[in-house]
Amino acid sequence: MSDGITFLGTGGDSIVIGKQLRASGGIVLEFEGNQFMLDPGPGCLVRARQADVNVRDTIAILASHPSVYYSNDLNILIDSLSVSGLDVIGVLVGAKSVIEGTDTDLPVLKKELSGFVERAITLEPGRKISINNINIMPMKTTNPEYHSIGFIFETQKYRVGYTSLTGYSEEVADQYKNCDILIIPCKNPTGVKEDGSMNSEDVAQFLRHTKPARAVLTGFGIKMIQANPMQEARDIQRDSKVEVVAATDGLVISPASFGSKVKHINLDSFGN
Repeated sequence: MSDGITFLGTGGDSIVIGKQLRASGGIVLEFEGNQFMLDPGPGCLVRARQADVNVRDTIAILASHPSVYYSNDLNILIDSLSVSGLDVIGVLVGAKSVIEGTDTDLPVLKKELSGFVERAITLEPGRKISINNINIMPMKTTNPEYHSIGFIFETQKYRVGYTSLTGYSEEVADQYKNCDILIIPCKNPTGVKEDGSMNSEDVAQFLRHTKPARAVLTGFGIKMIQANPMQEARDIQRDSKVEVVAATDGLVISPASFGSKVKHINLDSFGN
């Protein structure tokens, strides 16, 4: 298994995902022989199959946010991974809102499925864990009460950051300095503001502050799709002086050598 980051889907709001203008399903991370499923949104199993990803190879599922766009298929993924509980396998790592719920939100994880994984770990910023020598560090977001968390994945060779759904703040950005690759949901284009998420202007500011080697945009809303994510990525790159790519469904990148190893897997579209 070679190291790689596979984008099963890049949709980020109800219109884009509902019409499957962009696929959904999350991100597959393969680091040093370990397969992680990150934010399994709608259609995770179908998109994984199309990308020739065997979900049974997954050793950990990570869920950063309780939104259906980020965790809708969490339960079916656990059920499939464990063969309906016949194999107690893998680790679930998630925000408190996903695993335990909050004062206003029910947990996303169904109680009867918690016993289908070896461990269910609630992560809050400041609590670092390691899985098979891969360090996983939860990061703060602007969403209060840990409704969402970001992640940094640290291997012997590189650091990959994933901000999850968050607005911009220097406090959040400070956490992601020294990343080789930074994955950022960019829901809206320049000029369109929405609380709790970043637009292109925010991302450019974020990258100027963090200065990663490279950045990949995902989680596009309908206004971002209409504005053309590729063009927005070019504008962000010009503004931030950081290499920026707008992910497409099926994009696969090598974190160890991003520039030389980029390919696409054809994911059949169900929508227009």
